[in-house]
Amino acid sequence: MISLIQSLTLSRSAARVRASALVTRRLHLGCGLPGLGHGTKVLPGWTNIDLEGDGRTTFAWDLTRTLPFADQSVDFIYSEHFIEHLTLAQGQALLRECRRVLTPTGVLRLSTPELRTLVEKYLTAAVDEWADMGWKPSTPCDLLNEGLRLWGHQYVYDHYKLTSVLLTCGFAKVARCEWGSSTHKALRDLETRPNHGDCIVEAAV
Repeated sequence: MISLIQSLTLSRSAARVRASALVTRRLHLGCGLPGLGHGTKVLPGWTNIDLEGDGRTTFAWDLTRTLPFADQSVDFIYSEHFIEHLTLAQGQALLRECRRVLTPTGVLRLSTPELRTLVEKYLTAAVDEWADMGWKPSTPCDLLNEGLRLWGHQYVYDHYKLTSVLLTCGFAKVARCEWGSSTHKALRDLETRPNHGDCIVEAAV
């Protein structure tokens, strides 16, 4: 059970993030935290959500909880390098919530590390692939283990698994996308990390 103070804090956080989403109708899930990883990535015109927020440009919400939004109330959802920090079960729960809150014409765009890329770099001993991001494992073995376990990674997908999970969670169609490219203007040029063969998909309701 949560305390009264925790309950009030959750209620206030839900009210703030809900008020922002009513205006933007766009959710940026897992926008990052100051001082951790690559820091906060704020998308103007979006409701940027993570565990902590300032209540103005970013909003606090635990994304393992039910999303505090009404059914079919959001047009677009974007998330970059976040879902791999959840367990498979937690990821599925979040994707079902995304499906619930998206409008009938809504679209979810996900960018996440691609397991196949990680394995290919291991097999070709390309330990310097991510050097531009400050990660250069000592050996191919380190590359594979670190890629799967560091930074709080819980479950790393490949395209086929992510597509299967999205369809299971109720999405009607899943399309593979190129870095920064989309048929939807609102979803173009959103990726902020260098392109290293990530798994990028858009799922339509």
